[in-house]
Amino acid sequence: MKQLIYTLCLGLMMSGCTTANEINLDGKIYVKGSSPHTYIVIEDSNTHKNYQIVNANEFDLKHKQKQHLNITAKIVKESKSPLVPTKIEVLEVE
Repeated sequence: MKQLIYTLCLGLMMSGCTTANEINLDGKIYVKGSSPHTYIVIEDSNTHKNYQIVNANEFDLKHKQKQHLNITAKIVKESKSPLVPTKIEVLEVE
């Protein structure tokens, strides 16, 4: 009985870890910073929070500036400051 409860708890913990970092964002793409330190961000339409996209070249997002996109992303590094955007890795662009 104890082994069954342990297995169920472990299974629930493992399933929760896989989707906790995924977020859906709906917003516009911008290039921020000054050359040579530029980076691509998406500004969420609902919260107006910026998220830095670390794999923008894979989806050619630099050429989609000011376009309204819906993306699914994984949080790579959560920001501790409101001045620094949270880093995300894009999984899917709609």
